[in-house]
Amino acid sequence: SYAIRSGNEIALVDPSRDLKPYYEFAEKHKAQIKIVFETHPHADFISGHLQLHKETGADIYVSELLGAEYPHKTFDEGNEIKLGTVTFKALNTPGHSPDSIRIIAIDENDEHAMFSGDTLFIGDVGRPDLREKSGKTKAKRKELAKSMYHTVQHKFSHLPDRTLVYPAHGAGSLCGKNMSKE
Repeated sequence: SYAIRSGNEIALVDPSRDLKPYYEFAEKHKAQIKIVFETHPHADFISGHLQLHKETGADIYVSELLGAEYPHKTFDEGNEIKLGTVTFKALNTPGHSPDSIRIIAIDENDEHAMFSGDTLFIGDVGRPDLREKSGKTKAKRKELAKSMYHTVQHKFSHLPDRTLVYPAHGAGSLCGKNMSKE
């Protein structure tokens, strides 16, 4: 997971169930957690998004395609939100799951970061065969593989070459086979 602080406000991306590090980070910087992004439904860990919403009032942002039945705001391609001096933009990036989004963060110096969830890793892409029989939104692996190919070929090409990529996993996850330990 990642925490992005701008001034005295914080956005979290794919928070884990253990909320203590986020609260400690917020306290250290005298900041408030305002936004929680979920890049996709997680089968490999339990997210703390609902508890964060309940305890901090932070808004949860997910793709409309997820069909979430908990309090949330939709965040899909074309949507953007500002948090202090950082602008967050959504990219719909189906492949690992049909409802995956990437979060693009752009700061006041036009520096770009992409929080790629399980779509793009260092050395690999997310497996398209994990949602066939699980999750609310089911999809066939061949359809997801075609979507992943389109995502990788077309969804990131407009980003500057200097864009930093922050994936949801490093080596050892079942979500990709050849992930780097970076």
